[in-house]
Amino acid sequence: MVEVYAVKLNSFWCKEQFNHLLTLVSSEKGSRIKRYYRLEDAQRVLAGDILIRYLLSQKLNLSNKDIRFGVNPYGKPFLLLDNEMHFNISHSGNWVVCCIDNQPLGIDVEQIQPIDLKLADRFFAFEEIVSLNHKKESEKINHFYNIWTLKESYIKAVGKGLSIPLNSFSIKFNKKGYITVTSKVDPDDYYFKQYELDRNYKLAVCAKCNEFQDEIQLIEMQNLYEHFIKK
Repeated sequence: MVEVYAVKLNSFWCKEQFNHLLTLVSSEKGSRIKRYYRLEDAQRVLAGDILIRYLLSQKLNLSNKDIRFGVNPYGKPFLLLDNEMHFNISHSGNWVVCCIDNQPLGIDVEQIQPIDLKLADRFFAFEEIVSLNHKKESEKINHFYNIWTLKESYIKAVGKGLSIPLNSFSIKFNKKGYITVTSKVDPDDYYFKQYELDRNYKLAVCAKCNEFQDEIQLIEMQNLYEHFIKK
């Protein structure tokens, strides 16, 4: 079953906590995090890495030193020790989210902000543009982010990232709210679920598995820190 987790960054780890958690990630990831100019960006990326380490250590009974990641040719990370455990991470604004299953999957969270809807002409498939244009003006921003997060979750699940043009496949909603994808990139079946995380955010998960958790599991920032302090 697809499990979904979220951490709300409603505060910052103090410098001592941040530096301690930084020692738990790979030296390459640590160096990248240190290069962020904005503290909030560094915290998001660190929180994503720590969140997946926290989950994997519990589910697979691994110590942190045994958790090592590789990346596929398109940059999607995977666990080196266990090819049966799949995961994906996303972050935006105050939220860091993660999904886990034993089959490929992808997740995307986006903070809803004013946006130029003409972007749809560049990145959406024809059917998606038609769907967007048929919405009332007051609903268009919301629908744009629905499509965007679903598309992002799909390319992350397939594992080829932005090498797949966003306008090369189409997300469709039927009258019962069921979501499908029409794509020539990958003929396999994929399934979608949208979650209510925060009224100012959109969150979508795409997976090869059609069994999804009903609710997001929330984890406190302090719990992540304390888990590794106790080790």
